[in-house]
Amino acid sequence: MGRPPSEHPGRMSSEQYCWLLVDDFVEEFNEHMIQAFGPSEHICVDESISRWLYGQGGHWTNMGLPMYVAIDRKPENGCEIQNATCGQYGFMLRLKLVKTAAEESTTTQVHNESLLHGTAVLKFLVSSWRFSGRIVYADSYFSSVGAAEELQRNGLKFIGVVKTATKKYPMANLQALELQGRGDRRGLVARDAEGNPSLIACVWMDRERR
Repeated sequence: MGRPPSEHPGRMSSEQYCWLLVDDFVEEFNEHMIQAFGPSEHICVDESISRWLYGQGGHWTNMGLPMYVAIDRKPENGCEIQNATCGQYGFMLRLKLVKTAAEESTTTQVHNESLLHGTAVLKFLVSSWRFSGRIVYADSYFSSVGAAEELQRNGLKFIGVVKTATKKYPMANLQALELQGRGDRRGLVARDAEGNPSLIACVWMDRERR
């Protein structure tokens, strides 16, 4: 694991300077996993939290995190790591540290400014397996119709939960469908020019009516 240079580079922010402590490790890990491990056909994308000296960080010190994430539903605070993981064997395949808002915006700019941020991060995390036909699974942070279309253009399949990124998602149509009981499901299918299914949107009832 590397360490920041002893002298602070003039145009580098304090946050960037502190992140140098782990940046090279993340890059080498990602490169090593590409070379050393072939994942199954299932790739899961999610977020993890690592407790890395989060109580000692700050812009005034070179120890610990320059920032940390605190989320009510998470049992711990710390460094948020977005990651792609092999769905069969559980190995992390690719990592992306969540840094400052300015740093996060560069992910979208690198890939395509028209993409949602979650889609840009998703694309980065699975970019090493483009055109492999693998299935990518993700939660609502990454999921949208645009994400499914972007991965489709990159030779990947996608299954995700859409909650807030509902652009182009047939919300009105799905809400009009009547579900009878727990386990019942309904869906809509979009087809390509040849008539083959290209996108499927569905809803299901996960509890009994009251």
